Amino acid sequence: MLCVEVDGKGDLARCLGATSAGFQPRVVQPNVSVLALDPEESLQEYLRLYFKVPRFTRLTPLSKVFEFIATGLPGTSDMLVIGKIAYEAKRTEGGRPAWDLIIVDSAATGHVLPQLGAARAMMDLARGGIVRSQVEWIDAILSDPRRSLLTICALPEEMPVSEAIELHDRAKAETTISLGACFLNRVFTEAVSARQLELLERLTAEDHLAAAEARLGGDPRPVLAGDRIARRL
Repeated sequence: MLCVEVDGKGDLARCLGATSAGFQPRVVQPNVSVLALDPEESLQEYLRLYFKVPRFTRLTPLSKVFEFIATGLPGTSDMLVIGKIAYEAKRTEGGRPAWDLIIVDSAATGHVLPQLGAARAMMDLARGGIVRSQVEWIDAILSDPRRSLLTICALPEEMPVSEAIELHDRAKAETTISLGACFLNRVFTEAVSARQLELLERLTAEDHLAAAEARLGGDPRPVLAGDRIARRL
């Protein structure tokens, strides 16, 4: 399995027990590798694979070449990012797919849709030639529900949930990628059952509170308040 980190912060590699990850896949757990994307490195690889252009020397800094191309063609950076992921999905080793599964920790809500739509946007710009043929197969991978799914993640809080719903609706309207599951991160497990909660509420009622404090050796109301906070979160 390959895990791809788009923003390059290194959080994904650290969560999986590695100090960092680079542009080449790095094994961090048994059968799990991590790759950190970099648009400039993606451009280097693209030029080397498809145009046989060797790596630029120090006399021609890639950053200047990349800046020139990205400025002239809007969406180039997004295209290089999504193109690298599609390349890994297509790559084979020994006649078999290199990866059984690729999971991408993609850009934040505000930027993920331009990345997902980069291939389709580039198809509108490139009417023919090698660039057109390449972005077509990238768009085909993204549009195939058997190969690609967008899974939205959010915290169980008002603003993140609202953003997740908006992303869901925009992804359906503006992209060709299919939608998978939605994950709520950091959800508290309800440790108190409904029957136990009912008992807590009875114990904290005014007519039972004094007896409950005497029997339990303390005020039971903080326990009820804590359970309500956990349930709300």
